[in-house]
Amino acid sequence: MSVTVRRASREDARTIAEMALKLVVQHEGYNSKRFSRLADAEQMEWFYGGQTQATDAAVLVAELDGKVIGFAYVQYEAKNYADLLENAAWLHDLYVDEAARGSKAGKLLIEKSIEIAKEFGAGKLILSVAAKNEFAKEFFERSGFRTTMFEMMLDLTNE
Repeated sequence: MSVTVRRASREDARTIAEMALKLVVQHEGYNSKRFSRLADAEQMEWFYGGQTQATDAAVLVAELDGKVIGFAYVQYEAKNYADLLENAAWLHDLYVDEAARGSKAGKLLIEKSIEIAKEFGAGKLILSVAAKNEFAKEFFERSGFRTTMFEMMLDLTNE
């Protein structure tokens, strides 16, 4: 059977939260001073469940044989003064279970995210990727994303 992508429902929120926690742990492993675990599974379930009903966001799930194997979270912003953006959609999260990588789920989630961003009226789709996540950087570049900004951090706790 092939991978399909659809908008998530509230019923998907627990599964998405479990995957989101894996994404958080992954980022903490890259740099625990930069990335923080802000929520537990229950709070993440509440957040993503609510975002399934938002008018300026979309939570997507990739399924294989009726099982959710990945998700994406896209949010639209008409104006963002801090980032000097207008009519932009942010791809905040993209996660595919390790066992399902190579199934084209990531590619399909990107394609659906682009479609959703256009439906919101976005002229661009923006994302951030952890500096140490070489796999993701290469994947996003193959998907057409280009570097436009570098985030830098100064650790103020060691001074």
